[in-house]
Amino acid sequence: AIVKSPAAGTMFIYPERIPLKAGALFAAERGLMFVPLNRSNPASDVIAVEVYRFPRSDKANPETPPIFILNGGPGFPGLESGLARRGEFEQQIQPFLDISDVVVVGQRGIGSSKPDTKIQLKSPDPQPADQPYDDTIAVVEFREALAQERNFWIDRGVDLTGFNVLEAVADVHDVSQALGYKKITILGGSFGSHWGMAIMRRYPELVERAVLNGMEGPDHTWDHPGWYWNVYKRVAEDAESSEALKELIPEDGLVATIEALATQVAQEPFIVTLDEGSSSEKKVLIDGRAIRYLARGYSGGLRAWPADVITMSNGDFEKAARRVYMRSRSRRRQTSTASFWMLDSGSGITAKRRAEFESDPAMKIIGSTFWSYSAGSPVWEFDLGDKFRENFETSIPTVIVHGTWDRKTPYENALELRPYFTNCKFITVKRGTHGAIGEAKRALPSFNSALMKFVETGDTSELPDDIELPQPNWVVPDDDD
Repeated sequence: AIVKSPAAGTMFIYPERIPLKAGALFAAERGLMFVPLNRSNPASDVIAVEVYRFPRSDKANPETPPIFILNGGPGFPGLESGLARRGEFEQQIQPFLDISDVVVVGQRGIGSSKPDTKIQLKSPDPQPADQPYDDTIAVVEFREALAQERNFWIDRGVDLTGFNVLEAVADVHDVSQALGYKKITILGGSFGSHWGMAIMRRYPELVERAVLNGMEGPDHTWDHPGWYWNVYKRVAEDAESSEALKELIPEDGLVATIEALATQVAQEPFIVTLDEGSSSEKKVLIDGRAIRYLARGYSGGLRAWPADVITMSNGDFEKAARRVYMRSRSRRRQTSTASFWMLDSGSGITAKRRAEFESDPAMKIIGSTFWSYSAGSPVWEFDLGDKFRENFETSIPTVIVHGTWDRKTPYENALELRPYFTNCKFITVKRGTHGAIGEAKRALPSFNSALMKFVETGDTSELPDDIELPQPNWVVPDDDD
């Protein structure tokens, strides 16, 4: 006989023991919150969202609201594997327990929340490295793979439209009510900030205060190519003044050099022959598409990007061509979830913003920063609409932390959102990446204590306006370190 799911609103909690680095065990709670898959449908199926609760220490004021940690992605698999690593709990969770309870809510349809709508996309056959890449073929293959997985769940009666941000917002609300909390404090980064902002708009009376980082606003799911390129402009400014690189910088500067190179190569593509020894060789086409990929750097992150530009400007494309060849051979699709696609595709993009993206000059330098969305989103046939994507004003006390070198959620996201937070402390982390809040804590211990004070009391008086991280250890051309 098929066992029916518990009724929506039911929560099962059981003791969980977390191994500590010192060898003891910490007593936490773990369980499942049963919620409607689609709250707009009275006959909706019930799904389960995983919940962890870590009880506050004796030092905490029992009147302080609990801290709800909203993870990024979407794609958070749950805490189990992370907490199995010794020291993870002490670093990520325990410091907050002197303030209040900590609650982590899973992402519906992903990982430890059930059902896990995991999908394994079919890897396409590689296209020849010495021929122009056919994007039309790539889009068709990608959509066919996604459609197969979408239909897999639909054929099994799963209402995929329930896997959207607004339903995830209601999950947090329902968990807070089931645990007896009247107020909560939100900590959210990247997609967690997107999720957190949606909670602040839908349930403003629930949120006491918030810490948001790696800002992804209501209309920021698709990445802005111009704002992404601005990261490189800021990197270039630092690199050009550094002692390690300033004598090697091309006369026109890094940005103008790669922009000119992108234009030139698009007009005059060429073949690089890679000598593999023993009469074996590989031919790689460096054309407009390849140079747009290479313009983002190909050998080691932002600290190596200036060296990559310098190397190519000197006519040396061997390492670049090897990278292009490797990319053409390893076009494996990552395992994802149907819920990931519904959460991100549902948040979508306004037509005005998409037109702005597609006409942005940076597209000719670094190419599309939203290919997977433009190619994949139509398959899922779901969109929350432009009303959802409107920015909104909030007076909830909020600290926003954002890095100027963040390539996943560009700094300009935060600048655009800042005016809508009328009771906000905005902190710029110069040279901070997508993990800027952690980088800032490590660079400035007083920042961590000041941030914890805000989480506990709402006091922002000790928080700085700016935090400057040191310049990286720049990679020098022909320096293999």
